[in-house]
Amino acid sequence: MEKDKLYLLVQRYREGTITDQELKQLKTYIHQESSDHLLEDIFDELSDKAPLVWRTSENANERYDVIQQKINKQYSDAPHKRIRKHTFLRNVAATVLFVLMGITALLLKNTYLLDQHKEETDREQKEWSAIVPGTNKAKIVLENGQEIDLEKLADNTSVMMDGYSLTKNKKGEISYKMSGGKMPKSGLYNTIIVPRGGEYKLNLPDGTEVWLNAASSLRYPLNFGESARKVELTGEAYFSVVKKTVGTKKLPFIVQVGEQELEVLGTAFNVNSYVDKIKTTLVEGAVQLRFPNSRREKLLPNQQSIYSTRSGKIHVEEINPYYTIAWRSGSFAFNNAPLGEVLDCLSRWYDVSFEYAVDKESVRFTGSISRYENIEKLLGLIEMTNSVKFEVKERRIIVSR
Repeated sequence: MEKDKLYLLVQRYREGTITDQELKQLKTYIHQESSDHLLEDIFDELSDKAPLVWRTSENANERYDVIQQKINKQYSDAPHKRIRKHTFLRNVAATVLFVLMGITALLLKNTYLLDQHKEETDREQKEWSAIVPGTNKAKIVLENGQEIDLEKLADNTSVMMDGYSLTKNKKGEISYKMSGGKMPKSGLYNTIIVPRGGEYKLNLPDGTEVWLNAASSLRYPLNFGESARKVELTGEAYFSVVKKTVGTKKLPFIVQVGEQELEVLGTAFNVNSYVDKIKTTLVEGAVQLRFPNSRREKLLPNQQSIYSTRSGKIHVEEINPYYTIAWRSGSFAFNNAPLGEVLDCLSRWYDVSFEYAVDKESVRFTGSISRYENIEKLLGLIEMTNSVKFEVKERRIIVSR
């Protein structure tokens, strides 16, 4: 390499303006050249002109140690060189070492942060994937306390009991059949319990169809008797009641939900008794509601009554029943519903809990989506409103701004 070119490279190296490409040329020269005289002369000249501490280049990302090793060797072989030159080179070495340490620390820090970010992302993805939609599962508790896990019971299977059989058909629905056409004795009850993250359809002994939502239960007799058909509900269920008569007398169907008693003759309706309110929505027919202190309310189709178990107040309003019964056909549907109500539904269905760092009543949503969507996608749609954010911690989901 010509002296002028090498001089320029060393000078730029000293001033901290050397480019990556130029630094590579300087490093190559030091590796290849066996003689150090030219480099020695250039250092002497630069030292005579301006004996300053060398700067380092922010643009140079090559290692500097090769250059410094060459310089150290050169001056160890020439002890007669001026002390100023040794001081000058020590300053260069110290500056280079400092830069190398800084670059190494920065690279290690960035690598650590990248690893941490990847680990956090993998953890979140694993936790999101562990949260799945609800499935067809429940258990039936017999009068004697025996439990039948309907999820484990094979389709098209019957379980024989004393005087009746319980059958799970190919659709996974449960129905009853009396042995020899005889009804079981009165006072014999079964209870179906649907856990969080579950749903189930039950056909009662009288032919009435009941769809139970997550975290719900229904207690019912196997022999309804000749005066009334009465069941006890907790949670939420949709009923399609068949008409029954005993002789010429119509046999009413009664649903007891906490303090509320609902009586029908033949109709379709939804009852939701989660939290501290009982919401009864009539789809068709007519129902009579009875409350403590002999209060009564009659509902017509597309009407909903809301009974507060805290205050005892009753409110009846006209509604679109679609938003109430969409769950039965596999959808979430909300009409100006507060965030808390929306996430309560998701909590029961996906069997997760939500922790709030926001006011869950001030944010409202309208819309519908399949109940079988991935929960991360569903919450992502809510996040698109820029009203809240979600962070998963195992089966807990933090709600924040």
